[in-house]
Amino acid sequence: MSHSQAHPHSLAAGVMLDCRKPSRPAPHHTALATPTYRPDIDGLRAIAVVSVVLFHAGFTMFSGGYVGVDIFFVISGYLIAQMIARDLQAGEFSVWHFYERRIRRIFPALFVMLAVCTLACAFIFLPDDFRRFGRNSVATALFSSNIGFWLKTGYFDGETYDQPLIHTWSLAVEEQFYILFPLFLASIWWLGLRNVRFLLASAAGISFLATVAVMQYDAAAAFYLTPFRAWELLLGSLLALGVFPRLAKRWQCEMATAAGLLLITIAVLSYSDVTSFPGVAALLPCVGAALVIHGGSDASCSLTRLISTKPFVGVGLISYSLYLWHWPLIVLVGYLAINELGSLQSAALVAVSFMMALISWRYIELPARAARRLPVLAGGALAIVAVAITGAVIYLDNGWPTRFSKDVNVLSSYALSANPEADECANVSLQLAANSPCTIGSSANARIFLWGDSHAGAMFGAMSDLAAHGASTVYGATPRCPPLLGVGTDQNCIRGNDLRLRYALSRPELKTVIIAARWSLYLEGRAIELGPAERNGNLPQLQDRDGVQFDRFSTEARHAFETSLRRTVGRLLQAGKKVVIVYPVPEVGYDVPSTAARLVAQGHDLSSFNMPEGLYRERQQIAFGILNRLGRHVGLIRIYPTQALCPHNRCVAMMDGKPLYFDSHHLSIPGSMTLVPLLARALRQGV
Repeated sequence: MSHSQAHPHSLAAGVMLDCRKPSRPAPHHTALATPTYRPDIDGLRAIAVVSVVLFHAGFTMFSGGYVGVDIFFVISGYLIAQMIARDLQAGEFSVWHFYERRIRRIFPALFVMLAVCTLACAFIFLPDDFRRFGRNSVATALFSSNIGFWLKTGYFDGETYDQPLIHTWSLAVEEQFYILFPLFLASIWWLGLRNVRFLLASAAGISFLATVAVMQYDAAAAFYLTPFRAWELLLGSLLALGVFPRLAKRWQCEMATAAGLLLITIAVLSYSDVTSFPGVAALLPCVGAALVIHGGSDASCSLTRLISTKPFVGVGLISYSLYLWHWPLIVLVGYLAINELGSLQSAALVAVSFMMALISWRYIELPARAARRLPVLAGGALAIVAVAITGAVIYLDNGWPTRFSKDVNVLSSYALSANPEADECANVSLQLAANSPCTIGSSANARIFLWGDSHAGAMFGAMSDLAAHGASTVYGATPRCPPLLGVGTDQNCIRGNDLRLRYALSRPELKTVIIAARWSLYLEGRAIELGPAERNGNLPQLQDRDGVQFDRFSTEARHAFETSLRRTVGRLLQAGKKVVIVYPVPEVGYDVPSTAARLVAQGHDLSSFNMPEGLYRERQQIAFGILNRLGRHVGLIRIYPTQALCPHNRCVAMMDGKPLYFDSHHLSIPGSMTLVPLLARALRQGV
């Protein structure tokens, strides 16, 4: 999840199977094995959900615990295909009956969780956070939250720390798969099992290759969207349809199960937020899960017996409820605590999550499955409508701001945006290509080109102030895209930077180029975490013009970064431009507006809301080294934001009662205004 942004996983397919003996299969179909309850699959589910919970709770040993979602996808694909194939062979398949079973299995616990979260957030969340919760609850009710989170955030992003519903993305993926897969399988069943297998294997292969390809362009899409996750579910489906040869001997089952558990263990313990995931890396947990399921066909195997024991099965049975409840609990407690939770607190939350899951399973899941007279379809539709309307009202009411004082609401409002006017400059590449750039100030007086990522974009307020005094700027900032030639976070970034350089060089009136970026994000990745900030997630991976990716934060990646930066600055200087390099902005370790508002709401003062400058310099060592090694040049000017933001060896987060950041590291408008004197002095040398 979360990457964060991240992880939420697919536990929805753990339904007990109806084990009636199927009728004789149609002549053109090979008889498939009769589905029976397999406790080892519940054991596998336990391994997956515990990995997920411990990862979310912050236990670093389980840094790859998010792969539990992939394990669940394989399990879901296996069980669902097994159920549908059984009914198709028996001539008893009904798509409405299938949907009814899914609703009975998924809806009750999910919508109770949504109702409880809504009530809790109404008392706890600040207006902007509650407004976002309302939007997300609508998407969750409509099983489209994966699309919403893809558009708005990454699973591992810092924005996930206050989003108790981000874990529902995997449920959305499953539900979207459940809607289409039964119809597809039923429509091709008449072709015969061999052809069905071929078509499903082809679809899985296409999905996997598409995932690997899109990772270079949009890793968040590969993470969240169903077409790029379908191969994992289809892998389980192919296993259920007998694509893989039956393991006839016990030693084969032992080897398959052992190999599968080993692959899963490697992924859970060695993967982290810097792993390029999903894509090829997702093969380990997915193939591992498939091997465990396949090897478990012989219940006498020792490892199969181990994961079929009561502790494993017990956790597996409550895994869906555990998945639903653990993340909202972690988010809400963390939101109240403000500071990072310690190991003991995290362990206590895990224990409480298990208790809540047991209650949910016993008093919500089991009764809902047993109550056969419930109007399932009508009840499901009513639940969707009720939650969607409630979420929409919360969203349209801007998160019910009247719950808090004016001071709290003013502080909270700084989190909305660096500068609303900057939204007009969202399509930088298109605007430059059309020779109609977004200009801060009068285009006739544009003498400056601002180039960089979102940290450059956060200087919009300062550049607006300078424009009011005659120094207008052409805006060329793009989020998560460092100002480099031939190296970037994806191919769109690389091509966009080529365009920016050409534009700057082709305009002799643009005398000065200001380069700014969140340098350490691409060089080190690790963020300062004094409180809920960005959780070190969804970290960028540099690649070259040929699409060859560098290992994150490796010596090779840093060398490529430095070489590219030297070339970029050199091209500008050779063309006679003045280059202003903005050194790293301090990252204070807290989401400043949200944390300040919560502190005020809880009656605390903000006098000690700052960070030692030493922490900042430790974080920025590599970035400082690379920027310093650019050397001295008459046309190269350096700006150090610490001169404005870190008086008396403390980097301040508030000034005159106003947040200087709109999150943990982007300058707010008041924050960017502190740079105006530094920029004005540099421009007097550069223009």
